[in-house]
Order: sequence, then C-alpha cells, then structure tokens
Amino acid sequence: MANYAVITKVIVHNKDVSGADTVEGSYAKKISDYLESVDNGKAIRSIHSFESDGVVTTVIIHNS
Repeated sequence: MANYAVITKVIVHNKDVSGADTVEGSYAKKISDYLESVDNGKAIRSIHSFESDGVVTTVIIHNS
C-alpha cells in the first residue's frame, strides 16, 4: 500500500470579494500567505480552483 504523506488545504472565498495579494482578507492574499507558509522542501503536488454558486474554492496539495 502506498504512503502518500501529503497535506490538503482547502480555501473557500466569496467571489464578490476581490483584491490584490497584498490586500488583507482578499482571496489572493489568503492563497499567497498559505503558499508562502509551505516549507520550501515540501513540493506542491497540485493546486486546483473551481467556482460554484459565487464561491471560489482552491485545493492545495503538498508533501507533509
């Protein structure tokens, strides 16, 4: 059996709220902050975003 030592982070945000990655509370800032918090030695395996009913969800999977 495979051992996939990964962490999955799900970030959900209202699409109507926007802003640059420097604007506190913005969707882009949440994504940017999380990616910066991931240790450089931990490979990002996947980043996927989708929209449903005005809500944007991003799933980030990286090595643990």
